[in-house]
Formats: sequence, structure tokens, C-alpha cells
Amino acid sequence: MGRIAILPENVTEKIAAGEVIERPASVVKELIENALDASATEIEIEILGAGKRFISVRDNGTGILREDLRVAVQRHATSKVSSEEDLYRLRTLGFRGEALASVAAVSRLRILSRAKEEETGGVLEIHGGRLIEEGPAVTVGTTVEVRDLFYNTPARRKFLKSDRTEFYHIFNTVTEVALCYPEIRFILKADRQEVLNLSPVETPQERILQVFGSELVESLLEVQKGSLHLFTSKVESLKRGRTNQFIFVNRRPVRDPFLRSAIYRGYEELLPKDRAPDFFLYLNLPPEAVDFNVHPAKREVRFRDPQPLYTTIYHTVKEVLRPKRQRTFSPQVRSYETAVPSSGEPEQIGLKEPQASYTPTDLLYIGESFFAYRDGDGLTLVDQHAAHERVLYERLRKGEPKRVDLLFPRQVQLPQREFLLLSQCLQDLSEMGLEMEVFGERTLLIKALPEFLVDLPIEEILIDLAHSISDTTAPSRTEELRDKLSRTLACHRSVRGRTRLSHEEMDRLLRDLQECEDPEHCPHGRPTRVRLSFSDLRRLFKRQ
Repeated sequence: MGRIAILPENVTEKIAAGEVIERPASVVKELIENALDASATEIEIEILGAGKRFISVRDNGTGILREDLRVAVQRHATSKVSSEEDLYRLRTLGFRGEALASVAAVSRLRILSRAKEEETGGVLEIHGGRLIEEGPAVTVGTTVEVRDLFYNTPARRKFLKSDRTEFYHIFNTVTEVALCYPEIRFILKADRQEVLNLSPVETPQERILQVFGSELVESLLEVQKGSLHLFTSKVESLKRGRTNQFIFVNRRPVRDPFLRSAIYRGYEELLPKDRAPDFFLYLNLPPEAVDFNVHPAKREVRFRDPQPLYTTIYHTVKEVLRPKRQRTFSPQVRSYETAVPSSGEPEQIGLKEPQASYTPTDLLYIGESFFAYRDGDGLTLVDQHAAHERVLYERLRKGEPKRVDLLFPRQVQLPQREFLLLSQCLQDLSEMGLEMEVFGERTLLIKALPEFLVDLPIEEILIDLAHSISDTTAPSRTEELRDKLSRTLACHRSVRGRTRLSHEEMDRLLRDLQECEDPEHCPHGRPTRVRLSFSDLRRLFKRQ
């Protein structure tokens, strides 16, 4: 008997579903795209248990004809593509005909739909690809309900992240699509609470304002040139993270490092290594100039002629920045000593008095973030930022920070997703000395801070902290949050690249590093130093 066999249909269906449905956010994305293709003007998404228990996407679009319901849940069933040529001039979001079939294969699916031209619509319920029941529907439009995602593929369900992380992905998915379609109303409800309600607006700028607030919008420059519409950070508004970076091609959110690099190149010498721009790039290209048929999730694209596109983006960014340029960034002058957080009481966060130097002499500043020294029979290269991060991280983790009650509480307005994540952790953060309460839409009122946070940009730190706690496999307890906050603060307070340390500061940093439990890695796992033996050097110069 041969060893090669054709897989059973139920197995191939689950494999196909795995290519399209990676997590609850994938379901939300596919169903929203179907609603948009159905000319919906209002789309309401409701989730329970971060989408693991329940997802509902309701639209007021054209609906599915009752006679088409059974066909719609079969693989490769679509009303949007009829020939091979159509694949190369796509004008719809969905085109593979796999969304409903993939969802039906790994969930308990229920569809209620009525087309505008019908008096009565239909209801279809399928469990794991098996038809359960049919019935009538009366409301024009379509509602798709998805229960118990991956109930019949427990291995897939086991690899889902925490509810906080899965919700974060769903929120990102909804906001990304909403940024593409400002004229559509989007409503998102999570565990019976409304967390997003975006009314229709006329321009992308108005939608960005709805999602991210006026502070972000005021930090952006806007330019339109042909098929390109770009919002990008003013030079004085560059940030540490890369969170708010979006590329939309023909009203689809995509990931494209090539186009992203064109924007970065436009900043050239204006962009410090520890800063990044926010940007929203909208491209409207002829359908035949771009191929979305590259990846099942449709997040990657291929351009027919990418180089002119790159050049246009690069020159557009360069031109819009230069007239607005007020100042350039110069290397930071903050020393190693002044960068160490101190409350005047070093024991509060584990600072120690200088000890006798153990480090070798002949320390050499190389440039950027690196210095070197001779170490026995070799040469050691040090990344001063990574090394300082490790020192600060361990001190912050070991010490109990002194709490400072603010005489005048500070209001901090955050993007919606970061606000939602942090508002779920207020009690844990309070136990760490960071006392906050919800104070209106997207606003936190800070009433107390750990002392070492008082003079730092608290908004940036809270945003970074929200991003770090979003990617967890279990709900964050106080200890986990303490660790993540320590990592965030260590990164913010450590010496930056281009900061030239004196000989004494380099020496002190090496002594402090040697006292760490893990002197070889920064809190993120990168090496703090690399050693080259003379044998390594001889090999590099091909002397052996």
C-alpha cells in the first residue's frame, strides 16, 4: 500500500481556515470587508471574551439573497471575481471566496441576511462546517455571529494570547479599516460596553482626529500629490515608538517595509536614531498596478513598478519637511551620571556609592552608542545604551520607589487603544505608586507617581507601557506590570546614542554593569557587550 494519500475534506478545510483565520481579529477583518463590499454605511461589531466566545458583525448593506446563503459558506464562493483577469484589477476587498467558509470550518456560525429586493431573508447556522438549521430573516442587511472560535481545533485555541492581547488586535483591526473608510460609521462593543463609536466624516484627517485626538493631528503635516495623500510627523514631534505608522493602498491596510523606508529616508539627517515619525500614508493606485493576491490575509502587496512609487514618497516627505523645518536635532548632552534616576536618596532605588575602579584603562569612545577597551588578551565593545538599560532595570526592579502625591493632578489624554489597555490595570498600577483614574473620554487623571517618573514625559511612558502589556499570554498581575514598567523606564532614562561619555562615566558604567545579575544582556535580550579575542581578530584579518 502506498504511503501518500489524499487528505480528508474536513482536514483540508481546517488547513485552509488556518491560512485565513489566525485569531479573532482575523474573523473581524474578514467580516468587515464583506460588509464594506456590500455597500454598508454602518457596521457594528460586538465581541465577548475578546472574540473567543462570541463575535457579531452587523451591517446595513445590500444583504445576501436567500437562495445564495448555502453557496456563500462554501469554499471559493464569491460574487466579486468571475475570471482570472479580475484577480489583477481588483476593485473589492474580498475576492478569494474563503472568508465565510474558513470561519464556518472552525466555529459555530450563524448568518442572518435579507437582500433589499426580498421581502423575507434567510438564516443559516453551521457548526464546524456542518449545516444545523435554516430559517427566515426580516432585517435588511447581514449579521454574522461567530461562537466558540476554534472549538473543534483545540490546538489552535491554545495558542491564542490573553484576552487583553486579542482585544488589542481586534481594536487595531477596526481602527485600521475605519481609517480607510471615514464615510462609514463603525461601532465596537466589548463585553457589552461600547468602546468605539466613529460617526461618518468627510476626510481622513477628521477620522484620524476621531481615533487619535487633536494632539496627534496637530503634530502632523499633510500633503497631497496625485495618488498620494500623506500625514507625517513634524520634525519637532518625532516620538520614540513606531506605533502610529499606517500604510493604506486602495483603501486596504497593508504592511510594506519598502514604502516605510521611503518615508524614513525623507527625514534623512532630521531623524535621530531613537526617534520615529507617526505617519498615515494613503495611496490610490490603478487596480492593475498592484497585486493583493500574495497572502491569504491580504496584508502584503506587490507593485508592478515599485521604484517610482518609492521615489515619489521620498521626495514628497523631503519637500514637506524642509519648509517647516524649525530646528535640527543635536546629540544629547545628558551624561551617564545625570541619567541615573535619583530621588536624593539612592537607597530608594538601589543606587550604590562608587567603588574602586575595576575596569581597564584606555577606554575609547567609538561613536554613536559604542565604546571599547582592551580586556586581557582581547578587545571588548560596549553598547552604552544597552548597558545602561540593564543597570537601571535591575535597580528599578529591586527597589521600592518613593511615591509622590501630586498637589495638582495631571490630565493625560491617550489614544483610545492605549487608554483602554491601561484602564484595565489601574489597581495594579496603583500598587506600584502610579495612581490614576478615568477622567472622561480617553483621559486619565494622574494623582500620584513614583518619584523617578516625576520629571519624565509621562504620556510617552504610558503609551510605551500600554504596548508592552498588550502582548502577554496571561492577565498581567502587579509583579508582571512592575517588570514591564521597569523595562520601559530603563529605556527612557538610559543614555542615548550620540551621547559621548567621559572616561570617568564609561568607567563608572562598566563597574555598575559588572554588579548586575545579568551584565551581558539588556532587559530586551540584546547584548550589552561583545568580546573579540586576539584569535578572533587574527581570523577577521585572515591571519590564521
